[in-house]
Amino acid sequence: MRKHVAALVSAAALLGSAVPAVLATPASASTIRCQEVAARYVLKKDAPIHKTPSPSGKVIGHAYKGHHVISHYECDNSHGTWECISNCQVSDNGQSTLYGHWIYRGYLGRA
Repeated sequence: MRKHVAALVSAAALLGSAVPAVLATPASASTIRCQEVAARYVLKKDAPIHKTPSPSGKVIGHAYKGHHVISHYECDNSHGTWECISNCQVSDNGQSTLYGHWIYRGYLGRA
């Protein structure tokens, strides 16, 4: 399963945004759909930066109102749409996960 997910995400990265990646955790019903993007945003209000695309993910920093960011990946899951602004990678160390520096889309407006 892990190698399949890593291969799927790698293939999607090679093809760009034409092929969205789909990641599913085996023990749960949650699915994450991701696509590579290059979108510019400005923060509408102060926002936490998470290590994973989830409100319960570890907060690793903060971005402040008016700050401009560029999203490299956009992922949709049961917690909404998340934008990865830095260090976006797929980890295959035990359970496949997508990690990086994530901001919830609701905090962002188009620049």
